[in-house]
Amino acid sequence: MAGIFEKITAGCARFTGRPAMFVVCVLLAGVGIGAYFSGNDHFLNGANLSISIVTLLLLPILQSTQNRDGAALQAKLDELISANSGARNEMIGIEKEAEEKIERERPSR
Repeated sequence: MAGIFEKITAGCARFTGRPAMFVVCVLLAGVGIGAYFSGNDHFLNGANLSISIVTLLLLPILQSTQNRDGAALQAKLDELISANSGARNEMIGIEKEAEEKIERERPSR
């Protein structure tokens, strides 16, 4: 199930970063504005529902992409720390620690 979710969210994330998604959002915004000024309650409710659905679907897609990007960045940093003889190996995995510990480990500015 996780593999299917990752494939779907990766594909959706690629689509949301393209100009076509911007056009879809502009069109949905136009429909919403038109519904507001039309005075038709059914049209307004439908426009609000469609905008809400798109928003709710984008949230897990964006969060999944952020999680994957963050994990990849941490893996790259961990690799650089382990490859650099002057770096402290105890810094590997520090992102899982409490914020106070992370702040204590940061070099003073």
